[in-house]
Amino acid sequence: MGQMVSTGAQLSRSLQQYLGAVYILEGERRVARVKDIAGYLGVQMPSVTGAIKSLKQKGLIGQEKNSFITLTPEGRRVAQQLQRVHSVLQCFLENVLMVETEKAEQFAYNMECALDTETAERLCNSIKYFTTELSAKQQISREEWIQILKSQRTPCTICRPWPDT
Repeated sequence: MGQMVSTGAQLSRSLQQYLGAVYILEGERRVARVKDIAGYLGVQMPSVTGAIKSLKQKGLIGQEKNSFITLTPEGRRVAQQLQRVHSVLQCFLENVLMVETEKAEQFAYNMECALDTETAERLCNSIKYFTTELSAKQQISREEWIQILKSQRTPCTICRPWPDT
C-alpha cells in the first residue's frame, strides 16, 4: 500500500502524489496553494485539505497564514527521494526495456509507490551496468536489443515460465 521512506513515516500512494505535487509546484512557483494542488492533480479542494493536514502532521509540509504551502526540509528530502525512484523506474523502462517515453512515464508513476530507495538504487546500478558494461562488451546495437525484446517468449531458467496460451 505505502512505501517506507527512511524517516519511518509511511506514506500512501495518495499522500506521495500530494507531496510530489507540492514539490513540483514549489519548484515552479516557490509555493503551492490548495487550489494549485487541486488543479495540478485534478482533485477537489477538500481532498487536498485533508492530505495537507496529514502531511503537516507528519512534519513534511508547513502552511503559512496566507495559505501558502511549502515543504519542510524533511518533506523536501522525502519528495526528492520519491522523484528519484520515479526517475530510476522511467529510465529503466525507457533505456533497458525500450518502452516509449509516454508509456514509461505512466508505468513509472504506477510502480513508484512499490519501490523503496534502496531497491531503486540497485536498479539504477543495474541500468548503469547494462547500458555501459554489458552492452559495450556484447557490442549489441540498440536495434538488435529491441529485436531481442520483441522476440517470442522463450523459456527462462530464472523467471517463472509463462502459462501456455
